[in-house]
Amino acid sequence: MNTCCATNENHCDVTFAEGECSDGMCCFTCVIPTNNGHISFFKSLWKSGTGSDHVKLLVTSKGCKEELYDSCKFLNFTISKSPVNSSLKMDLRCSVYKSRPSQCVGYPDRAGESLYQRTRGPCIFNEYTAPSAYKKLVYKREWQASYAILDRADAIRNIFVGEDPGIARDLILKANGVHLATISVGKEEQDYVLIPIHRQTQNILYLSEKHQPITTIKQAYHRWGEKIQRNLQNHYGTEWETQLKNAIEMEEKDAGKRYNENTASNIEC
Repeated sequence: MNTCCATNENHCDVTFAEGECSDGMCCFTCVIPTNNGHISFFKSLWKSGTGSDHVKLLVTSKGCKEELYDSCKFLNFTISKSPVNSSLKMDLRCSVYKSRPSQCVGYPDRAGESLYQRTRGPCIFNEYTAPSAYKKLVYKREWQASYAILDRADAIRNIFVGEDPGIARDLILKANGVHLATISVGKEEQDYVLIPIHRQTQNILYLSEKHQPITTIKQAYHRWGEKIQRNLQNHYGTEWETQLKNAIEMEEKDAGKRYNENTASNIEC
């Protein structure tokens, strides 16, 4: 991937809109088969969402190959200017939410890998925003995710409604962290605008009591032991329980140390 930085003149942020599923990451990854096989024949004839042809999810991590994901056909991806300040708002949600496929209805309580196989586990956004210790244990890596928007006028016009594509592109490129990149897609190279996905959780309305943010390894394992255990067994074999125990003890030790430091700093002399 070749990148070139844009000049951030106004340094505004691109944040998520407030609303259910407004991060939309599961519509690129753990729910959606690569061939959109979750969609029935009749639904396949329905109009596509604004994001399906123009937006991808790019995942990068140190020492690992880049991962590029297509979205579900029905994903709506929109960007708009905030009426309150200079920030831009992204909103990702299902365009056929009330008639969405059965495995999507069961998500995030049942993260469907296919119509016939379901995996119980945390949603991808919760894992993305999880503490470093959790990701290093369960995935042996940390990663950065970005939304990759085709750098073309028709793509930007489709997702930034009510704004001239040229002006909209300039607004996006001036935002914090946004940059241009040339990415290999199949045998072709295409230009994309990359918007980094911040690990913010305050604006996401969770759909399930089960799927609140991951705060510790112990809390996550208590809720999604089956999924996490399978990952640990793949990484560590018969030593997975020892690795889990050591990671929890280290995390609790670090939390206790931070608590003591914060308590000491609050004591008035």
